[in-house]
Amino acid sequence: MARRLVHRGPDDFGTWRHGFAHADRDYDLGLGHTRLAILDVSSAGHQPMSSADGRVTVAYNGEIYNFRALRRELAARGHAFRSQCDTEVLIEGYRAWKESVLEHINGMFSFALWDEDRSRLLLARDRLGIKPLYYGFTEGVLAFASEIVALRAHGGFRAVLDRIALGEFLRHGYVPGPRTIYSGVRKLMPGEYLVWEGGGIRIGTFWSLTAPEEGPPPETFDEAVDTLEGLLGEAVEERLISDVPLGAFLSGGVDSSAVVGFMKERSTGPVRTFSIGFEDEAFDEAPHARRVADHLKTVHVELRVRTAEAREVARELPGLYDEPFADSSAIPTVLLSRLTREHVTVALSGDGGDELFGGYEHYGKLKRLLPLMIIPGWLRARIGDAAPMLPEGRLRNALRHLRNFDAAEVSHSLTSGGSDETIEALCRVRVPTPHPVYLETFRNARVSGIVQRAMMADARVYLPDDILVKVDRASMSVGLEVRVPLLDRRIARFAYKLPQGMLSHEGQTKAPLRALLHRRVPPRLIERPKHGFAIPIGKLLSRELRDWKERYLEPARLREEGNLEPDGVSRALREARERGGESEETAMLWRLLSFQRWFERHHRS
Repeated sequence: MARRLVHRGPDDFGTWRHGFAHADRDYDLGLGHTRLAILDVSSAGHQPMSSADGRVTVAYNGEIYNFRALRRELAARGHAFRSQCDTEVLIEGYRAWKESVLEHINGMFSFALWDEDRSRLLLARDRLGIKPLYYGFTEGVLAFASEIVALRAHGGFRAVLDRIALGEFLRHGYVPGPRTIYSGVRKLMPGEYLVWEGGGIRIGTFWSLTAPEEGPPPETFDEAVDTLEGLLGEAVEERLISDVPLGAFLSGGVDSSAVVGFMKERSTGPVRTFSIGFEDEAFDEAPHARRVADHLKTVHVELRVRTAEAREVARELPGLYDEPFADSSAIPTVLLSRLTREHVTVALSGDGGDELFGGYEHYGKLKRLLPLMIIPGWLRARIGDAAPMLPEGRLRNALRHLRNFDAAEVSHSLTSGGSDETIEALCRVRVPTPHPVYLETFRNARVSGIVQRAMMADARVYLPDDILVKVDRASMSVGLEVRVPLLDRRIARFAYKLPQGMLSHEGQTKAPLRALLHRRVPPRLIERPKHGFAIPIGKLLSRELRDWKERYLEPARLREEGNLEPDGVSRALREARERGGESEETAMLWRLLSFQRWFERHHRS
């Protein structure tokens, strides 16, 4: 299993086996680890790592950014250290605080920790889901790993597709947790831990986005910007700790430019930045990134992507992603990761800014629909009844919910593809909508407005299962660690305390973050229509899309495989075109092909 993950950690390899008895039964435990050496690159950082007395052993992926402060605190309590790495701080922190160590550590992580004294295994995943953790029972064995590819190596693994997860993938382009594409495998959700003891497991939550933040929100916009400046500065500084070369992704947009601006202020040496550009100028952000890099005087490296290179990466995606994944921006992310890894081992990114500060276009659409809530119920029902007469599109889909206005359903529909009936026709299963975790988060969020609820639901579902999966698999496929300062727990808590008026101050989205950036970069260098890290997938793969459609969506093949209904495929493509034209049809086609090519890679070859 560990050998399957060597791409995540090419610098060292280790396994640890342990037999033990508990409650008159014999058990066997195995931990494996492949190391990407970042802190204390000597052999003292080898994993799996045990405490000096051998009573606690851990296999751990990630970084604890406040490990130095915790180390000083633990040393004052009498704990001794043999290395300079954060892994040992995790071990000693557990010895001091047991499971409460999760409340002390700030970082990105997934780990498995064995407590010999209590015959207890602890699995945990960081607060916002930056690092992945999969688990499942196979023939009575609890198996767990950073990627499903490792679980497949276990002799008891059974590759039974979860049809509801397949439907969710076709609706969203990714599989939202806690499901995975396999019925016997689950994702540990962000901020959760799992305890195995005596043959049974229990799952708990040590941190939740929906928990209330202490203290009142800032009284003024300027106060909000000043507070954010302190939080982001501290978060970036903590993420600059590294014993290997470090740089940053730079798109020239608000989020990545803000991160690089703080890096420039807090770095003792030159800051290295990386970006890629495309032949299609409509999707080319390289000139914007170059202007920001010139202003901040970074050592900037840029790759001009040729169409042939992007096509080759598109062909490789099913092998890089362990579940079907249809976010086409994975293609530039893979290329950017490969470019960056040629120069550094760690890179900072600006991911999370849209979910925390309201940057996505659909938040604006949701805000424009809010006045409809004050319309009398009878009139809303009439509008809802008239929705089918509108042209197909997300607005029509949203207006369908006006009869019994449910803000969560409306919000969810603005980002979903495929009607309930079409998804059922494709997969032969009814898929719950909105997604249960999205719905729960939206309704339980203790924030001031509906738009903020949508932001929090996106941060709970879309962020960890699309954005962070995309970056994790792309970067770790080449042994590159990506750190995300905007997803520091303190920044997340602060961001969701801000009222809508501060997030969209003077008509600008992500207003506090923009104002912060304007203190470092002239607005003319970064103010432009929102672009996103997108590619012209239809143009780029025009030939491949035709060829792959003929090959992978051929009715006889679909009937043989038994996963997708041929009539449902035709219906889904027709519905997508009616909803949003050629771009929507291409998006649905890419989802269908992404699944089919993933299935071929992992189950037909």
